[in-house]
Amino acid sequence: MKDIHLIYFSPALSTRKIMRSIGKVISKSIKEYDITQGLTQPLTFNADDLVIFGIPVYSGRVPALATQYSQKIKGLSTPTVLVAVYGNREYEDALLELKNITLHNGFTPIAAGAFIARHSIFPNVAINRPDEQDNQKIADFSQRCIMAYQSHKDMSKELQVKGNYPYREPSKIPLVPKGDSKCDNCGTCVKMCPVNAIQVNNPKKTDKNLCISCARCITVCPQNSRKFRGLIYKIARSKFESNYIAIRKEPEFFF
Repeated sequence: MKDIHLIYFSPALSTRKIMRSIGKVISKSIKEYDITQGLTQPLTFNADDLVIFGIPVYSGRVPALATQYSQKIKGLSTPTVLVAVYGNREYEDALLELKNITLHNGFTPIAAGAFIARHSIFPNVAINRPDEQDNQKIADFSQRCIMAYQSHKDMSKELQVKGNYPYREPSKIPLVPKGDSKCDNCGTCVKMCPVNAIQVNNPKKTDKNLCISCARCITVCPQNSRKFRGLIYKIARSKFESNYIAIRKEPEFFF
């Protein structure tokens, strides 16, 4: 491998954590590109690079912003590893969609994995994941990715992953985080919001028409002020937790 590149969309930072764990096993020398807030310039990679793409799963799909930003990322038959991270419900069509996006952009997918992390909207689901058992599987996956890279030029078959086409219709999540009295107007959430849904003159509120419920503002708030709140959220949380909190999904790999 000439260079190893991590490219990830990770508002709540869970995807970044897993991506870094994978990268650490593959090589000590890694180049990172966090595209959560976009790209300042296009990226192009060569056939002797290895690119690892990582995204969180939004309603069984690749986040729309990640799809948009990926249009600036091109490969020249560049081998790539695909990573989808989801909150213990299901990743549905996300890996297939990510595979098709990278194929269209000139990459050659050689491996893919779906991993579990704490749910960003309902954080009691998959709490403390990835755990030690997950970390071992992440390490095993990473080692197998090295072998897949070494042998991919001898393979003629296209990587097969789970998913259906047409993809499932994305759904708008009617849950928006807000700040409370602990907010000190520091402006961190304003600067870090990927869709500019928080105004500097009133950072406690969120524009529900712009918000994508990515939980980035919750993750970066130094005062722990921002959270999902309200009766609708409590009802949705209770239902979601009753369906998924007792289930343990396991990582899945494709080579």
